[in-house]
Amino acid sequence: MTHRAAVVTGASTGIGYATVRRLAVDGWQVWGGVRSQHDSSHIERIDGASSLWIDVTDDEQIETAFGEVADSRGCLGLDLLVVNAGVVVGGPLEYVTPVDWRRQFNVNVVGVASSIRCALPMLRLSNDPRIIVVGSINSRVGVPLLSPYASSKHALVGLCSSLRRELGPTGPRITMIEPGAVRTPLWDKAREASLQIDRDLPVAGRREYGDFVDKAVEHLTGSSSSGLSPDRVAVVIEKCVARRNPPLRRLVGVDARLAAALNVILSEKMFDRLIRRSRSGKY
Repeated sequence: MTHRAAVVTGASTGIGYATVRRLAVDGWQVWGGVRSQHDSSHIERIDGASSLWIDVTDDEQIETAFGEVADSRGCLGLDLLVVNAGVVVGGPLEYVTPVDWRRQFNVNVVGVASSIRCALPMLRLSNDPRIIVVGSINSRVGVPLLSPYASSKHALVGLCSSLRRELGPTGPRITMIEPGAVRTPLWDKAREASLQIDRDLPVAGRREYGDFVDKAVEHLTGSSSSGLSPDRVAVVIEKCVARRNPPLRRLVGVDARLAAALNVILSEKMFDRLIRRSRSGKY
């Protein structure tokens, strides 16, 4: 029996690792993208899974990694690409540097596009190719201190829409997954970054944005303890892949569905006030 094959980027921890594990248990041949020997060993311990060294900001490394998969699969091609690699850059916009903005988009947008570009020739060889792009509720809703991250996730909406129409009905089915709070190291890192922002803010910045920063740290601490398990998101990814007609976008989590509903129901001004109130305690 020929195993279905998948590549998952950003597979070191969290949603990516959980997805590799679930697909492997379900009989897929899976490659998980990692950036360290420790993470590579972690993936290799999963039966049916192999590690790929992929830094999504390094074009040569991406091409080499997908070349390895192509050599292994030959004319069988690739059935699934899960694009999960991402980082969180935040802070008050007037204190976010151009270097930080470039890092955010290089990973979350250019890295996604480059991964898909290198996978497409293999995906075309499959009878039923799929692409899953891991977005966020911030693909729909922007919140204070996350303008770089929210902008990058909004950009993925445009990328997926354009690509779907570009590839047409015979191309890979594309689904964007949009989770709410998830218990993943990504947000632990974001919390540490928020604390660092708080320490680095000048007096004027602290006076202007201090309430937002305090609430951001509180919110991220809560996300780390009460958010969805990454495996819950991996289950949704697996179900979308199994569907004959997968959804174009799929919200995951009660908080994500509630935020998306309020974004539709409320006027933009009212929603702005609600977000400001929840994130700073002020109107």
